[in-house]
Amino acid sequence: MLKAVSLFGRKKTIRPFKNFYAEWIETLRTTLLPVLRQSMSSNSPHHHLPTHVDTVHTHFQSYYAALDLAASSHNDVAQLLYPDHRNPLESPFLWLGDLHPYLFTNLLRSFLNDDFDLKESGERLDLGLAGRDWNVVTAWGSPSTGLTSRVEQIECGLRLMVPAISARFRDAQKGFVERVGAEWGRSEREEGAKGGIEEALEAEMDEMTGVFLDANRLRRSVLSDIMGATSVYQAALFLEGLAQFIVGLRDHALLGQFERCKMVINS
Repeated sequence: MLKAVSLFGRKKTIRPFKNFYAEWIETLRTTLLPVLRQSMSSNSPHHHLPTHVDTVHTHFQSYYAALDLAASSHNDVAQLLYPDHRNPLESPFLWLGDLHPYLFTNLLRSFLNDDFDLKESGERLDLGLAGRDWNVVTAWGSPSTGLTSRVEQIECGLRLMVPAISARFRDAQKGFVERVGAEWGRSEREEGAKGGIEEALEAEMDEMTGVFLDANRLRRSVLSDIMGATSVYQAALFLEGLAQFIVGLRDHALLGQFERCKMVINS
């Protein structure tokens, strides 16, 4: 019988992607997020904020560029589609290997639907906006019709693209199971059939790589569209929320509490 190690002995990345991700998120947590927050304070010069917003956005885009490179250059898309470096808190939010793009638009919508009342500004300051520039505090008050319309366009595009890409992935996965499974069975009956397995594996993995790259392209596009539709103050709050969400899912105390939950199986 063919050994799995020989069948799947494809070229691996020299540097495990999980190491890159650990460094990437640590930079976000310890450097970029604190600096972004500081630049939103009332004591920070206004011209600093656009620079730090762009830096955080670039940090996210560099991550997705690294995902693309890992998938297309090293033939290890299966490791990216089913990442073992993601913890149980992160996994429910993943779609084809990384954050579902709906997360971006849902976060954006939470700001858009959060009615701002100047009479309630004191309560908002108590909720974490104290000491921030007034333009930041009021950034999402009375959003323009143009912004609302653009957000609806982004959401409409997602409703079209996500099902289409998901369907392609299901078809690719089905083809992978059927073709590789058939070749594997043939190899058990015929000598010298290993080449057919490797050929089938190569073809189907190429298709799954294409699906992964398209999903990743959609994530990058949605993030760029949001940055293009919002003001610098709105973008700062959006990126802060997104970064805090991602960092929070790797909080050791929260993760430990989750892992201590006991599942009861009724027999």
